[in-house]
Amino acid sequence: MFRQTLTYFKGFYLSIIILAGILVFGILGYMYFEDYVLLDAFYMTLITVSTVGYKEVQPLSDSGKLFTSFLILSSFGTFAYAASSIGVGILSGKYRYYFKNYRLEQEIQKLKNHVIICGYGNNGESAAQHLITHNLPFVVLEKDSAKLESLKEAKNMLYLEADAIDESNFLKAGIEQAKAIITTLPSDADNVFVVLTARQLNPNLTIISRATNPKTEAKLRFAGANNVIMPDRVGGNHMAALVTTPDVNEFLDKLSLSSDDTVNLEELIVTAQNEKQILVSDLENIENCLVRIIGIKKAKGKGYALNPKRNVVIENGDKIFILGQKEHTGLLRKKFGLA
Repeated sequence: MFRQTLTYFKGFYLSIIILAGILVFGILGYMYFEDYVLLDAFYMTLITVSTVGYKEVQPLSDSGKLFTSFLILSSFGTFAYAASSIGVGILSGKYRYYFKNYRLEQEIQKLKNHVIICGYGNNGESAAQHLITHNLPFVVLEKDSAKLESLKEAKNMLYLEADAIDESNFLKAGIEQAKAIITTLPSDADNVFVVLTARQLNPNLTIISRATNPKTEAKLRFAGANNVIMPDRVGGNHMAALVTTPDVNEFLDKLSLSSDDTVNLEELIVTAQNEKQILVSDLENIENCLVRIIGIKKAKGKGYALNPKRNVVIENGDKIFILGQKEHTGLLRKKFGLA
């Protein structure tokens, strides 16, 4: 990080060194030739190199006049360059931009169990908004300047101005501590590369990839993608379903809208248990807590239990699907150790 900072602020540091060198040279010269005290020597040097032209502290001797002339000739261009270089860097926002990026990188390094979104197009933006709704931390990798502007305008949005197919940028995004990655790049070839790289860097990562060509789906899964989504196919199926089963789709859309005062469909994982076994009836019989268990995915095996009976035992690691308000599902999280 120090080397990166040194390179980025090379011009700034050089300008400071030039200014300091000129001031030190002038101060020592006036103290030697004119026997000035430090403050007077500093004042004379400053008004000389800045060409302000105020009256001298005291009349100069011949040696003092020669030194002043040399100081003016040697520092006229360099002083102006150094001062303007610092001023331009501050006024243009270049240094502010650097420190903003540094702050973002520091916050990203603190993330754990977060999601990495590759690409901030239509699909990437939709994924980001969904994660915000569910309070899941994420970071976006995007290199397109136009798309970056919308990221910069968004509040509390973590992002990196980076190419998603560069392995080093995944490390900056904390892929080793991430729980999932969503790649929505427009090129299938780039998505395959992202999937391969991500799977190599974090074997336990959940990888979801976009695909445009149906022939690419098998390649993405072979590369390590857990899920492959084709937006055109999904959109077409959804539009057709609005014709064939419009009320069912409207019902499912309402369930997918997460808010505090509506009934939502959520999935929770049993991460801790009391000594007593947890039954479906235990979850559904909490006082002032109206929820309904509509399904269970067992940790042991790949089967699903739809609309489970009330005496079914829920084991550690099982994933349960609940209909209920956020307030009520929150009570279940605390009481039964659900995540």
